[in-house]
Amino acid sequence: MRGKAKQRVSLILVVTMVLGTALTGNTVFATGESSDEQDRIKINISKDSEQTVEQNVAQTIHVTAQGQCSQSVCLNVYLKNEDGSAATDIDAVNLLTSDQLTDKNTQKTIDETLKDSVTLNDGTKTSPKAEWKNDKDENGTVTSKYLQITMPADATAINFDMQLQYRTDEASYTKKVLVEAKAFEEEQDITEAAKRADESKENETTVVWEGQAVSQPESEAADENADGENNINTVSETGVYTLYFEQNTINDLDWDNATQISVYAFNKDDKTDTGIQQMYKVSESSSKKIWKFIFNKPWKQVIFLVGTDDWSSGKQTVDLNVDWTKNSQCFKLTGINSKGKAEAQQSEYKETPLDENGITVYYDATLSKLSYAGTENVKNKGEGIPHSENDSIYIYATDGTTPYPYIDIMKKVPEGNYKDVYKVTLPKGYTKIRFAAYLVSDTNVATNGDATDLVDIPEKMTKPCYYGDSSDDIIYQDASGNRGGYWGEAYTVRDAETGKDATVVDVPKEKETRDADNLYVNTTIYDYYSDYELNGKNRDDYPKQGDVTNNRIYQPFRQFNMALSDYYEDNGAKSPLYWGNFQNYSDSHFNDIAKTMGLFGYNIDSSNEKFFYENNSMWGRWDSKKTLSNGNNATQGLVADQLNNNSLQLETESNGTVLAPFFDKDFLNGNNSKNTVLGKVYENVTFPFVKKGMYWTFDSADDEVENKNLQLKYDDTDKYFLQSNTNPVRGCTTTGQTNDGNYFPLNSSDQSGDASRDQSGDASKLNYGFGQKFDLKFRLTSDGTVLDSDNKRVPIEFNFSGDDDVWVFIDGQLVLDIGGDHAVVTGKIDFANKMATVSSAKDSILGGTSNGEVKKDFPKEFVTNNYFTKEHTLTMFYMERGLWESNMKITFNFPQENKLTVEKEVDTTGANEIFKNALADVGTFDFEIKNLATSGDPKDVSEPSSPEVKKVFNDYSNNTTISGTRVYDSKVEVEKDPTESGKENIISYYYPGKKNATDPQSKTDERLVRIKAKDSNGFDASKSKGYKYLQFDVYNTDANASGTDPFVALVDGNGTRIGAWASFLTYNGRNNNIDKQTWKTIRIDLEKLKENTLDAGETSEFDFSKVKEIQFAYWNDVTIYIDKFSFVKPASGEKTGFTTEQKDIPDYGSINSNKLEPVNGSYYQNTKGDTIIYSDGLLSIGNKESAIFSDQFRRGSYLSIAEKNVSPDVFTTTWSLYENGTIVKPSYLTSTSSTVTGGGQKSVENQPGYEANDGRTENSNTVPKPSDSTIVFRSYANPDSTTAVIDLKAKYVNKLRTGSISLKKELSERESESQTGRKYKFIIEYRNVAGMKLEANTGADVIKQTIELEAGQETTIRGVPAGTDYTIYEEISDNADYSLEKVEVSNNRNDKNVKAENNVVTGTVVADDVNNSTSTAVTFVNTVTPLISISGTKTWEGGVTADTPRNIVVQIQRLDPTTNVYKQANDKSGNVIPNQVVNIDTDWKYTFTGLLKYVDYTANDKQEYKYRVVELGTLKSSEELKPTIPDPQNSAHIKQIAGYYPEYTTATYGSYNITNRKTGTLNIIKKTGNNKFLEGAEFTLYTDPNTTDIAKDYLGKDLTGKTGKNGELVFNNIKAGTEETPITYYLKEVKTKAGYVLLKEPIKIILPYKYKVGDIVNGTKVREGGVTWNLTYTIINDKAFDLPASGNKGIFKFIVIGITAVLVGGYLLTARKKSRKKRVSRRG
Repeated sequence: MRGKAKQRVSLILVVTMVLGTALTGNTVFATGESSDEQDRIKINISKDSEQTVEQNVAQTIHVTAQGQCSQSVCLNVYLKNEDGSAATDIDAVNLLTSDQLTDKNTQKTIDETLKDSVTLNDGTKTSPKAEWKNDKDENGTVTSKYLQITMPADATAINFDMQLQYRTDEASYTKKVLVEAKAFEEEQDITEAAKRADESKENETTVVWEGQAVSQPESEAADENADGENNINTVSETGVYTLYFEQNTINDLDWDNATQISVYAFNKDDKTDTGIQQMYKVSESSSKKIWKFIFNKPWKQVIFLVGTDDWSSGKQTVDLNVDWTKNSQCFKLTGINSKGKAEAQQSEYKETPLDENGITVYYDATLSKLSYAGTENVKNKGEGIPHSENDSIYIYATDGTTPYPYIDIMKKVPEGNYKDVYKVTLPKGYTKIRFAAYLVSDTNVATNGDATDLVDIPEKMTKPCYYGDSSDDIIYQDASGNRGGYWGEAYTVRDAETGKDATVVDVPKEKETRDADNLYVNTTIYDYYSDYELNGKNRDDYPKQGDVTNNRIYQPFRQFNMALSDYYEDNGAKSPLYWGNFQNYSDSHFNDIAKTMGLFGYNIDSSNEKFFYENNSMWGRWDSKKTLSNGNNATQGLVADQLNNNSLQLETESNGTVLAPFFDKDFLNGNNSKNTVLGKVYENVTFPFVKKGMYWTFDSADDEVENKNLQLKYDDTDKYFLQSNTNPVRGCTTTGQTNDGNYFPLNSSDQSGDASRDQSGDASKLNYGFGQKFDLKFRLTSDGTVLDSDNKRVPIEFNFSGDDDVWVFIDGQLVLDIGGDHAVVTGKIDFANKMATVSSAKDSILGGTSNGEVKKDFPKEFVTNNYFTKEHTLTMFYMERGLWESNMKITFNFPQENKLTVEKEVDTTGANEIFKNALADVGTFDFEIKNLATSGDPKDVSEPSSPEVKKVFNDYSNNTTISGTRVYDSKVEVEKDPTESGKENIISYYYPGKKNATDPQSKTDERLVRIKAKDSNGFDASKSKGYKYLQFDVYNTDANASGTDPFVALVDGNGTRIGAWASFLTYNGRNNNIDKQTWKTIRIDLEKLKENTLDAGETSEFDFSKVKEIQFAYWNDVTIYIDKFSFVKPASGEKTGFTTEQKDIPDYGSINSNKLEPVNGSYYQNTKGDTIIYSDGLLSIGNKESAIFSDQFRRGSYLSIAEKNVSPDVFTTTWSLYENGTIVKPSYLTSTSSTVTGGGQKSVENQPGYEANDGRTENSNTVPKPSDSTIVFRSYANPDSTTAVIDLKAKYVNKLRTGSISLKKELSERESESQTGRKYKFIIEYRNVAGMKLEANTGADVIKQTIELEAGQETTIRGVPAGTDYTIYEEISDNADYSLEKVEVSNNRNDKNVKAENNVVTGTVVADDVNNSTSTAVTFVNTVTPLISISGTKTWEGGVTADTPRNIVVQIQRLDPTTNVYKQANDKSGNVIPNQVVNIDTDWKYTFTGLLKYVDYTANDKQEYKYRVVELGTLKSSEELKPTIPDPQNSAHIKQIAGYYPEYTTATYGSYNITNRKTGTLNIIKKTGNNKFLEGAEFTLYTDPNTTDIAKDYLGKDLTGKTGKNGELVFNNIKAGTEETPITYYLKEVKTKAGYVLLKEPIKIILPYKYKVGDIVNGTKVREGGVTWNLTYTIINDKAFDLPASGNKGIFKFIVIGITAVLVGGYLLTARKKSRKKRVSRRG
């Protein structure tokens, strides 16, 4: 007891903890969802047909697989026999290896078939690796045959076809093969396959070959070639019977030397015959003289004879019976004569396979097959090529040298929608071909147009296809003639006009001049091609037709109608409309030819009342035999009541709608059942209206007005326009020409029915088939009326009179329905009374016509609350389809307003085709409009009827509501506006590094600033509040960083988060890119935002009533200022009244300021017709969009129109000024009048710059001309007029600038190519296209381009948009016999930020121009020396914290096999491979390339080099080294890293990772009881409480030592854990100075040491918790002493004194805090 007491009181211990530093904040970790559900791949296999086929016929199998797996997947497609054994006798002819390929026309390799068959999760395509495999048993028997396809881990789908073929010599056969597909992940079957209705699985199907095989006669077996392949047997097709004759030598000179063999076929039983037919020499028969003839029926008997077409030679065979059951029937002379006639015996003949260099030729019969049977005066019953759907197409080919033509029958080879394509393969050397519907044996002209000319086969086409013409007019010609056509690639859209380089419609080229007093309306003309025009022919050349009452004239649009019919049938159209004169009279009845066309909606066996009701105005609904009294009746209800995106629709039988194909450009351009360009669309055609009284007017019958006799013409500047001509174009009826001029915009007066031109009764040249679409914007007055010339109020009207179909829509709603193929019908739209009137219409119920006018109220959807005040759009569709007259009269009295239009166009011509989709939408561009009024009094902007409401989400007054993710070196703080722009508190935002386009959402989330709602309950932005967008201002402090859009997200009270990049969330097209060093207003469309859910909370939809948080992030490594976020309900208000007095137009504060002022508060209409209030000093419009200001500026005002924030590096900007749609004439700019003085501006067309300037000065005594560039808001043609309508337009064109990249492939010095013609593959990845991230338009984050070059080749990629970031690398397969040695870059100053690192080149394209005329040149150098790459990742234990250095420097070292010492590695050329700096910008990753793999790769026993990656330390900062620039190759610039030690691991081959583990420091201070330092005390740190295992630092050194003179002992480099996984040590005093007492128990030490709020540190209760890796312990030891042993009283007294002494001595345990902040993880 005594000893224990002594020990108890003799030890005095004080432990002081000195805390280290860390960042303040919470730790945030990125987490990803995990699932225990196993990966599954859904597989579906289908086949083209359920029918069995004969051997040698390929069957097509469709294979699709879908799913997402965590790693690569093997898709195995098995071929199995019925018994489950391997189907080794089945060939996949489109999945061959290159050495198996024997016929390039019918076979494909695996690589060709599977190219781009895999879809990745980013939407891009790639090609998988695949090979055929045969599993064998121990006896070598194949047990399983399958195609194994290896798909990458990020694959989501694969889709490809297998073409399987079976061949056999068996006499009869039935071959069944099961095709089964399965997916495996690490040998685990992950196939998912549902069952079909027949209980079969979707991942399998069975194909069958069955029939009589072609046997191989013994005599022919010896003819097998060296490879064992048989000659090809000719197998008869249905209806085709081929007969051969072998002209063998029989020592009869007449037979032996005969140059022509003929055949006579007959049937004795019915006494029919063919007559004598010349046979054709088989060109492949070589030394054998084989003759051939093709019959269309199996004649029973034949006679062969010498000669051509008679019996005069006297040399003939006996009557021979033909056995058609044999294959390739061939007769051969026996040498025996019977009564002077030669005997012959029947055998079989096999044609020699065609030379592999022979050419395959195609024929497209889509148009040529149409029969014109039933039409008056057609030849050959109107048959085409082929004669019928079931007949054949024959060919006659020559090689230009031999006397023997090649005769054959084409095979039908449909593909997809191309159903009428035929092909034939010709022998090598044949260069000319003729196509016919009959067995053609010569080049004689066809008598019925059912054969073509002998035409040259084009040499440079891959699949040369002859597109046969339609039958009009060859089928009508009296004389014989051949059918025309043109060559093109097979399976492409048929376009004879382009293919023949022809002009179907003459559009004269003239200069457009416009009259300021006229109104020009934009229209679109749709020209529908007749059968004649579909041949690429011009109507001018059509033969004159005196008689117009026949189906030749009535039905010139048969092909067009059939394409329409297919569309109607496919979509179930309720009212199929067709072009032509569909007569139901006794003469030229449509029923006579209806069967040949098969139009949907016409039943040849019925009376077809509905068909004629809808397609001819002379018939009522219920009686097709009785006509109406006249044709002046509309047929209503033929189209849908609403437009779809301004496109006409038809109703369907299922009560749906479908686009009207005749007004669908895509349909007319080839997306139709005939794959044919069926017409031409002329867009933006200006249509002139003249003023007559108070009405704008066009009247085709009025020959006195300025816009008479309109014809389509072309101007290089203004493109297509309609111009008045002197002479009218008259229509044609059965009685002759029309009295008045008609509306034929695609004809000139030379094609009129004018009798003076000898064209009376000739309708063939008139273009009756066309449609036209008018778009007209207008505004009403407050009551829909205007004052007439008598000062009376009359309704605003739109009137039409004419034929045929007319439908007028207002704001997308059908208002006036004058549909139908009719004569003149009139219609009126009364906007005051909201009524539409039609003069007469058919009655669909009673079958007759209306009794007088038909009146209909406007549809309720059109008559809204702002009906009288909003801007409306009138869309009129007009069609001429009835083939008689074409009348049109339009009048309207819409009020006209003084307008300024700002129009934007982006010219991307010159850009590489690969960017076509990316450049489809280039976003919006900002414009600033300012005004300086020169007359009148000040006038404020009228308060909108519904003012703007703007509510601030958080005013930044409470710092605790603003936070970042506390990423290392980031900054998110509230501060006063440093720009002094009056914004008070703003958020200063900075995150290091740059987010890349390929980074996932988690990377964006690491850069967030989170802004909590000021109200803890959240912000109410529910729909009832009317908020449309979220608005905030941002400021980019970096003058060099190009502006891009920010990321914005909202979080509701349920945890649901919605968000996206702001460029996808534009409101009214407002540009959302952040600019440089200026405040930019960003507007986020809330409707678009809610469609982008990022994280689902407790409810499926976002709750706008409880918006808890706004999140913001930015891409670049720059500081951004963020002003307050506000939810905005925009102002709304509409202009009212008919006219606006000048005094009522606002001056926008310019009268008082006497300077240009922003037109904030003015109204403009965008392209969509929305009325927008100009605010924030800017408006934004996109490509081909405009902003129209109506009556917003006073006459004579100065206007400043300036495009803002356009990067001159990316675009070259020009502007032009227009009046009434035409360029302002230079003479107007310099002329002086009473109101304006001309200036020095010589032209306002295509002027460079951003600010329009006309140079004019308003003659004002009070307002001086501004110094800024301006225009005067007056008419240029008539500036002094106070009543003339002003219609000015400023058009800005941004021409995309492009640059180029040169790419070259070279081999290493003194090395040569080992494989002739080898292609090396390079990938160029384009991002941030045009500096605007336009690749998002493609649905992907990157645009990839593949370039292939041979060694020594180079190429230049031109047309790359300036500002585009590129990455270039070479793609080398793992089994390649070469390596990439290095990448060299020259002319790198031509682009920005060009770097070549790790054999990857990156940069940003700069436009090519006179100052930058050369491309950045990239050269990839390959070597046969095997090289490797080593990559790695740097990981910081515990994440990136404030203590983490900004970078590390790593070195690649190689073990010298001679010295066995590691030293810095060299490349192939002996150059030292440089050290690399790894940091957040590299994502803490590194790669060393060009490393030699072998010590000597030429040695037989190759020895591989050993490498390691070594961390050298951290590179000193510029501040530490200034003025010297830090150099990672200079060891003096590298310092050691404190607080960490590196741990090296090898993850996989070529991957060397470094993890920097935390280290701690333990500082021990030894003192005596009188506070003196105690030297010589020895301490050891242990890892176990029993103090048996001595701890070691990370270098392996024992942690033991003695205190020095100052009593201090420091243990450095102690391995420390993390806050989550700390490491425990035990400090033991093992020896002390003589006379002093040792510590009894070891001190337990935990690294890191974690303290919490409320702990006592330095006598003070800490207010925040923390953690430290650096500890200081002060240990006080007293001298040893003995206690007296006698007397209990004495003992007690001494213990008390001793304890008192301890207490008085201050035995303390304290923790002192240094600078300490919380640790957080660093995220990039």
